Amino acid sequence: MIYQKRNQYLTIFFSVLTSLFLLINCQKKNDSEGNIYAKPSEEKLDKYGIYLNNPANFFDTTYMNFFSKRYRQLLKEDKIDSAAQVLYITGKNLDKNYQYDTAFIQINLQFLAKYKKQITDKHYSGIYGNIGKIYYNAGKYELCTVYLNKSIIKAKDNGTFQNNADANYSLIYSYLNTGKFEQSLSAGIKSLQMFEQLKDTAFQAATYSGIAGIYRYQEDYLEAMKYENRGFELLKKTTDTNVILTISFNKLSLYDEMDDKRLIPFIDSTVALYKAWSQKTIYDTFSINSWLAFKMVSENKLSEAKIILNKLKTFFPKIKDEVGIDYYLVALAGYEIKMGKGSENIAYYIKRIPELKDNEDYLKLELINQILYDDARLKKDYKGALKYMEQMQIANDSLSNKVLRIKTKELDKKYQNQQKEQKISLQNFEIEQKNTSIVLLISSIIGLFFLIFAYYLWQKQKTLKQDKTNSMNFTKQLLENTEDERKRIASDLHDSISHELLNLKSIFKQDFAIVNTKIDSIINDIRGISRNLHPVMFDKIGLEPNIEQLVERIQQQNDFMVSTEINYKGSLTSADELQIYRIIQEALTNIIKYAKAHAGKITMMENQERIFIEIKDNGKGFNVKEALNSSKSFGLHNIIERSRVIGGEAKIQSSLEGTVININIPKKA
Repeated sequence: MIYQKRNQYLTIFFSVLTSLFLLINCQKKNDSEGNIYAKPSEEKLDKYGIYLNNPANFFDTTYMNFFSKRYRQLLKEDKIDSAAQVLYITGKNLDKNYQYDTAFIQINLQFLAKYKKQITDKHYSGIYGNIGKIYYNAGKYELCTVYLNKSIIKAKDNGTFQNNADANYSLIYSYLNTGKFEQSLSAGIKSLQMFEQLKDTAFQAATYSGIAGIYRYQEDYLEAMKYENRGFELLKKTTDTNVILTISFNKLSLYDEMDDKRLIPFIDSTVALYKAWSQKTIYDTFSINSWLAFKMVSENKLSEAKIILNKLKTFFPKIKDEVGIDYYLVALAGYEIKMGKGSENIAYYIKRIPELKDNEDYLKLELINQILYDDARLKKDYKGALKYMEQMQIANDSLSNKVLRIKTKELDKKYQNQQKEQKISLQNFEIEQKNTSIVLLISSIIGLFFLIFAYYLWQKQKTLKQDKTNSMNFTKQLLENTEDERKRIASDLHDSISHELLNLKSIFKQDFAIVNTKIDSIINDIRGISRNLHPVMFDKIGLEPNIEQLVERIQQQNDFMVSTEINYKGSLTSADELQIYRIIQEALTNIIKYAKAHAGKITMMENQERIFIEIKDNGKGFNVKEALNSSKSFGLHNIIERSRVIGGEAKIQSSLEGTVININIPKKA
């Protein structure tokens, strides 16, 4: 039936609201290792704080007056951080109940303007985060984004770190609702990484569900379902019924949006989870019963549907959630039509039509016009019935086009994936061919290195007094000569051979297409070898741009994300800068080959006394001492020796959480 079709706009925002509730209602599960990620101590609350923190008290008519009186009393007693705590827990309760209160927001902003330096980081970040979420409840997503970003500060304690993770989670949705898909995905990745550090399986699952929403907005339902399933499977490792139910609401919405036959059975399983949920709010009760009423109407169980709908009707004085109200009204309209009665909410449906047209929400347009058509027919308004039938047909035609577009997109994606697999296979074949040449080249360089090193040992016997000076100078000269040789070979390959091949290509251009293709491949190979031997534009554009190019190239070639933070003023010589470039290049190569990491970061900072470089990843780690003593640690020693050459010192630390390479380079007087 037409009532089984539901609208995309409605379901996505229902997903957003239920996921945001998870952010507040879920109990954190972290380790206790005494660091920033350890489980936080419970917030100590007096009897006033306990009352304000209890969601059940929120709908007391005296709740906000009680808050105001307690807040002013604490300020009068100069208990500033206690006042911040009251603001923090009251703001969480407002957000938990989807409230928008401009007066409360102003109180928070005035407090922060005057006392922000006198409160804990946790309360500072938490108050700003609550302001952002309250703006979200009003649909003011730009302001929501501004205050969520303000809430993210450098974390020195678990509470602040969790606030930062929560803010990034909420940013998924605030960016999403303003069409900023890339920023939304970036916030999702940050949130996922932070919850991994907190060992919070439940919130990792919630983040996967949030990322699914990004794909739903773009009508990529295959990817959306993949991420919803990933989150759902992850939650099976926990015993947290609350979280499983919240993600179930999101999955219900996705089934509904896809018009999937699994919707009705999944409603039953979600109802069972709801009954086991220990911390029910009126919003949870209202939402689950709206789904249940919809199911009863769909199955023509009208007497059962009437009982549920009558129960839901009593919630209206308290419910502020327009999305939940929409679900209820859709179920109610289906019931009224099947009972042969006119709808009591015609004005509401007519009011929604312009908004739905603007949002191209054809599923809901078709549904509402069906309701209006049936209502007009029952009232013998045949002119109105004809008008709504025509509008229903227009919506149906538009919906058919939209469905066709979605199916086309899915097929195109499958084709693109197939093409990508073929391309990867071809690239692997080309890499195998290149490896032979690269191995020969590396063998020659290594042979030259050991030949010169043998000469160095013979020279060392002549003068032991200058051992340290000679060792440093010789190693430095060795590396400089190697770089000069690489530079010369790179220049010859790039300028001479490439030029000759281009001339050859132009001669055979018209008659030998196959030859042209092979020549193109050779040119690309030569340019790649040239770039690996020496960055051609290094002396012209400097260190920082070359690092950025290296990072970009590595990210394009590997399933690996690298971020950079560089504050370098160019105080080193070009030769020393080149050594730093080689160190970073070697470190990234090792990460890709051995670490099995999915992210890394390069930091380079400079002050008046020294230059500091840090290269870190979140890979599997290794035993540093054993690695340095093994016969296969050339890369690590390469990093250490290059650091010494430029007067610095390299330290390598590694654990199961990843590897960090720190390099300190004192500035020369």
